[in-house]
Amino acid sequence: MFTLERYSGKESRHTCPACRAKRRFTRYVNTETGEYLAEDVGRCDRESKCGYHRTPKEHFAGNRTLKPSYRSKAYGEAKRPFDALNTKQTPRISYLEQHLLTETLADYERNDFVQFLLDLFDPEAVQQTVREYLIGTGKGGEAIFWQVDRTKRIRTGKVIRYDRKTGKRDKDFHPSWMHPKEGFTLRQCFYGEHLLAERPGLPIAIVESEKSAIVASVFKSVFPDLVWLATGGKSNLNADRLKDLPKDRKIILYPDADGFERWNGIAFETRRAGRDITVSDLIERNASDAERQDGCDLADYLIREQRAALQDFEELIQERQAIMIFDGNLTEEEAQAEIIASGFYHKAIKQNLRLIARS
Repeated sequence: MFTLERYSGKESRHTCPACRAKRRFTRYVNTETGEYLAEDVGRCDRESKCGYHRTPKEHFAGNRTLKPSYRSKAYGEAKRPFDALNTKQTPRISYLEQHLLTETLADYERNDFVQFLLDLFDPEAVQQTVREYLIGTGKGGEAIFWQVDRTKRIRTGKVIRYDRKTGKRDKDFHPSWMHPKEGFTLRQCFYGEHLLAERPGLPIAIVESEKSAIVASVFKSVFPDLVWLATGGKSNLNADRLKDLPKDRKIILYPDADGFERWNGIAFETRRAGRDITVSDLIERNASDAERQDGCDLADYLIREQRAALQDFEELIQERQAIMIFDGNLTEEEAQAEIIASGFYHKAIKQNLRLIARS
């Protein structure tokens, strides 16, 4: 049996044979002996910019010395590891205990991702989204995105570190997981899937990253009556996973700028199975060439529009501050404090979210 090597530090990641990026390539290992397969058998984690993935099955299929004849001993030995993969039996799924999740739902002043959201959006909207999407806080201020299925059972938690100022992922921090490395059978679900039971009948919107699902959910005036889910990776979406979603729901896919064609093909296959599914071209229409090359996603687009909209209010806020200084005989610091205390700034944000819907 072969599996991708578990992350155990930088030494467990290698140079990709396709794009030559260092420490981004995960090799396949034999679970019984711990030995690597060939140097080109593995997956590059730069899905948008590289996407290289050579499986053990492809390796053995191309290695004729291992399969000279279906009667040979070599053929049997090469085929045996894949017999378990070809079985129709679904392996038993492992779950985590509830306390592991609840213990992380705190310390948001240390959570860099949540603090980034609070600097950009209305605090009430952010607090609601944090509660709904069960965003946890890691020991080093990372965000923990808990995967909880429709039956409210915890599959795993994905740990990602963000830059507090920019909201971008820390590329030097390799995402980790909250489930044990040994003796745990993981079967991922969509991030946000637990909300389906709480919002029956509403259409399902699917994006790639957990960040995009969270940011989009803040824009309730732009995207009303949608349940936002995330795949956690471009290659994690396929027709089989979509079949597991409630059949009475309309599905809308929001692919990244570099994933439109791939997700459009998946939607076509899903429609043939009788599902009501569409693909949004919002990013396809609005992304620049540079943004497409960088893999711009829905979160990037909404944050860009939000920041542009906020600039329109700067003059209004400055004018209000000048009036308070002149008429109220206040200092600049006192006027700023009163504006913040009155909630004027965040009321302006709420009002301006509606403008983005028409962009």
